[in-house]
Amino acid sequence: MKIILYLFRAIMLCYLVSLLPCAAMAQSENTSMVMAYPDYRQAQVKLTDGRSIKVPKANVFLKHSTLVYKTGNSVKEANMRTVQAVDFADRHYERIDTVLAFLVDTVEANAVYQQQVIDREAYEARFRNDRMITDIQFGEQINLITLDPARDSTAVYPVINTFYYRYNGKIVKVHDRELWRMLPKDKRRIMQTIMAEDGFSWTRRESVVRMLQALTGTLFR
Repeated sequence: MKIILYLFRAIMLCYLVSLLPCAAMAQSENTSMVMAYPDYRQAQVKLTDGRSIKVPKANVFLKHSTLVYKTGNSVKEANMRTVQAVDFADRHYERIDTVLAFLVDTVEANAVYQQQVIDREAYEARFRNDRMITDIQFGEQINLITLDPARDSTAVYPVINTFYYRYNGKIVKVHDRELWRMLPKDKRRIMQTIMAEDGFSWTRRESVVRMLQALTGTLFR
């Protein structure tokens, strides 16, 4: 009987975990800019070697969500392996893997980050019936307007928003299978409770923050 009960619980756990990625679709929106900001602005960049440098004209390139900076009439992409964090006047970015994600909210020692990148597949699909867009053509179309982020353009780029948690010192992609696996049983029950609430969605910033508050233990205090 105990063996049957154990197998049943194992099957149910696998089933629940398998459902998580189905809800793990990143939020998408549209933008006419390929930069996070409409102009180049001052930023403080913290490097992995501990140094901090002031960059007079910087921006975040949404093609890869990377740091770019302007020198004269040239725009250069920073070596992301050397970048740890970037601070603009209104946003704090941190490097996650090889891209930048900005801080959305903090919950005690935990935090929510949001990453924005242009959805290349969706962009190309919009024109697939009319003409083929190669990787080279896509790059050329993006790079033509990088010197002026606010330049008027008829192009509309779909942007994918992906959320991350810094939870107990670890970076976790929000509601990915890893999130479920890393949580103890009591936290899994809390996770299921929040997911069952009316209006909850993994694509809503408010829901993502509320989930972290619940997992951290501050929501029900």
